Amino acid sequence: MTHVPAYVYILFLLLLWMGISRCLPRTIRVERLAIMPLLMAILGARGFDGLFSQPSLLDVLFAALGLGIGMAVGWRHVSGWKIAVDKTKGSLSLPGDIMMLVIILATFAFEFLLHAAAATHAAWFSAPFVPPLAAAIWAGFIGMSLGRNLHLLSRYMTIPEQPADQVG
Repeated sequence: MTHVPAYVYILFLLLLWMGISRCLPRTIRVERLAIMPLLMAILGARGFDGLFSQPSLLDVLFAALGLGIGMAVGWRHVSGWKIAVDKTKGSLSLPGDIMMLVIILATFAFEFLLHAAAATHAAWFSAPFVPPLAAAIWAGFIGMSLGRNLHLLSRYMTIPEQPADQVG
């Protein structure tokens, strides 16, 4: 593992810290809902671009499908959460949840696997189904984060303000 750049370990530790912090109940500013989907989209696009020369129409189609499925999963996952809204502070009180940690670890493992396969010239990596499947999986992970945060944003916008100490 000496060929792995130091920034990869630093990025892994940062993402791990972010995922673990999501496991605990917390209060966040509503603007922070954009951070993880945006970060995951940037890392996913850079990872895909670094491994595959140019996305084909099939890659884009699979990415759109993965994004839609991921968004539905993320949306559904948070639909039962009890949250508190403080519109004067622009904040949401959220329960702890392991989903984001799982998404982060799975995304990191998936990208690491693809980069290792490319570096070792694994036979399966050159198969024609790998780029569209990779695009679908990456977009699915992005979609899960985006779907959950869009659902939380929609609830922030529509539910009346309720102090965190009154949430059942």
